[in-house]
Amino acid sequence: MAIMGNKFLLKNFTIDVFAFLVMFLPRRLYFFGAFSYRIVILFVFVLCLILRKGKLSISNTIIDIPMILYFVIAGIISFVHLQFSTGLGYFIDTCLVLIMIYNLLQNEQDINKFINVFLLFLSIYAALGILECLTGFNIWDLVHSAGYQRYRFGLYRSYGSSTNFTNNGAFLMLCLPIVVWKMQQKEAHKKRYAVIYGLVLLNILATLTRSIILCTILLQFIWLLKSGMVQFIKKHFVQVMAAVTAVVLLVNIPVVYHFLNQFISMFVALYDYETANEISDSFGSNANGIGQRFLLYTWIFEAVKDKILFGLGPNCPFEYAFMTLTGKRMIKTSIENQYLVHLYRYGLAGLTSYLFMLTSIISRLWKNMENNLTLKGGKCTFGFMILTTAVIYFISGLSFAASDDFRMLFLILSLFFVHCQLTKRGEPENDELSSEI
Repeated sequence: MAIMGNKFLLKNFTIDVFAFLVMFLPRRLYFFGAFSYRIVILFVFVLCLILRKGKLSISNTIIDIPMILYFVIAGIISFVHLQFSTGLGYFIDTCLVLIMIYNLLQNEQDINKFINVFLLFLSIYAALGILECLTGFNIWDLVHSAGYQRYRFGLYRSYGSSTNFTNNGAFLMLCLPIVVWKMQQKEAHKKRYAVIYGLVLLNILATLTRSIILCTILLQFIWLLKSGMVQFIKKHFVQVMAAVTAVVLLVNIPVVYHFLNQFISMFVALYDYETANEISDSFGSNANGIGQRFLLYTWIFEAVKDKILFGLGPNCPFEYAFMTLTGKRMIKTSIENQYLVHLYRYGLAGLTSYLFMLTSIISRLWKNMENNLTLKGGKCTFGFMILTTAVIYFISGLSFAASDDFRMLFLILSLFFVHCQLTKRGEPENDELSSEI
């Protein structure tokens, strides 16, 4: 009994530690020459080994052939370019997280415990992000300052524990399916989860990252449609029309109209260089650096054309000098496109295997989109929300390069795929899993 009790306490401790630290440890903090969260993943992995007596299990429900193929290719290219830590780190962020979650969360109670702890710290994280936007205070800067110039429209852009604003926004967007799913579950706690939902949305807005804000708006619209928005409008047509009329009248107020015009221009500037220049005074830093996303395709091809098959390596810096429409010489050093990043670093081999993996993920999610974590819930199932979030996240990759958010993607996927596996084989009464490695 004592041994079982100790094992139970160790398991709960492991779940609590991972759910907490995966949110709060900043990626820019290093321990022993490695990213801090990777040290946490390895630490929790060791605890899993202790819990499982050194015997770990995995299933093709969690890791399939396209995923293995992608990481093998990315790993080989990293090692060929002598970037051993990059290749190993990529494996830790993704495959090791999938294996660890699969072995750590053995039943529905474990999944629910992880989600509850995760949401507790997510609410604190989001609240700190909103505070950061209003005051400029970032608690993670006390440990390691990023030193960003981060003003837009007179506000501080929130980047939380992430390395930049866009990745922080994507990181938060990927958390939304868990929040909304919980919001549908317990009647007594709907207000609590509604508050967390509101905090996360406000924190996404606080990043002032246009691509992620657009994706989040689209995502909420899709979920509302799935939940019966059309039927709601038909049932409450008069009230809805009254609300629409009030919004139209509000928009015609000069101050509101000016703000809305600036807000829309902020998004147009993503792909229009002239608009980016027009809003540069009020927009703040980087307004001139956002209109080259179409030009990036040409620039990246020019840079990689001699090594198009396997790319230039994961840590090869990118620099491209160009002239703006105003005659100003600038140097582009960032690649705001996840797919072009793969082409640049890993060539056609890496990009093709990456697309193959994403297609496989979407296919697996599609097959399980009616899967809910419990029998309770609304029309918008957890599976449907994960599927739509993943698709929109992959589309958003056309506007930024993944970083911290990529590990969150695999964490959310692992939770869902583990549940699918439990459903497939029936929730086990013991710890034994299918195939040992």
